[in-house]
Amino acid sequence: MLQFTLNSERDPYDASLRKLLEAHVKYERMSAARSFSLHLLAIVSAVVWLGVVWPSLLPSQVRAVALALWAVLLLFAVCAGAEEWAWHRKVARYRSEHQAKQQEGAG
Repeated sequence: MLQFTLNSERDPYDASLRKLLEAHVKYERMSAARSFSLHLLAIVSAVVWLGVVWPSLLPSQVRAVALALWAVLLLFAVCAGAEEWAWHRKVARYRSEHQAKQQEGAG
């Protein structure tokens, strides 16, 4: 993981840059969580599909657990997607604020 050392004496925009970087890290984490949950959802979906196509292949308890796990993963993927979207919006807002502060300082 990258680490940045911010010198507040040399960088008057330290607070806005810190907010931007922290928001970007959180956005990336939510993106990874969404992607991971969707991959797991695809794997569990294959198990559920196999249980529907060939009912004798899997015991009913395994099918029930797979279906419950599928529902939980779907809910997690939706929540992670919503969080990812919210952090994406914050990153865009913080980026524009940081650029505005840089332009004020340069002008």
